[in-house]
Amino acid sequence: MSYKNAMGFTDIASMASGETTTAEVQLPQAFDKVLVGIPTMASATNVLFKVAAVSGGTYRQLYHEPVNGTPTPVSISISSAITQAFIPLSVLGAEFLKVELSTAMTATSAQFDIVGISL
Repeated sequence: MSYKNAMGFTDIASMASGETTTAEVQLPQAFDKVLVGIPTMASATNVLFKVAAVSGGTYRQLYHEPVNGTPTPVSISISSAITQAFIPLSVLGAEFLKVELSTAMTATSAQFDIVGISL
C-alpha cells in the first residue's frame, strides 16, 4: 500500500526473525510527525521507537511528554496486541528512526510502514 501521494514520504523498516531492531529509516524532510504501521506480530513483545539526529548516531528512545504534572515522562511502548494499526509519533525534527522490540522477533519477519506527515 502506498501513502506517498497523500503524505509525501513513505519507507519500510524491516526486521528479520531473531532480530530486535530495524535498520535506521531516514526521514529526509525532518518531519515533526510520522505514522508507524504496526503489522500483525507473532511474538508477545512491546514495540519501542528510537530516534537520532545523524545516520549511525546515538539512538534515544522516544518518550511521551509529561502530563498532569507527572515529573517523569513515560516511554512510548506499544503492546504487540495492537496490530494492523498506525501509531502517530512526534519525532520533533529527528532525521532517523528505528523500531525496536523488547524481545526478539519470532515470526519469519515483520515490516513496519513509516509514513511522514507534513504539518
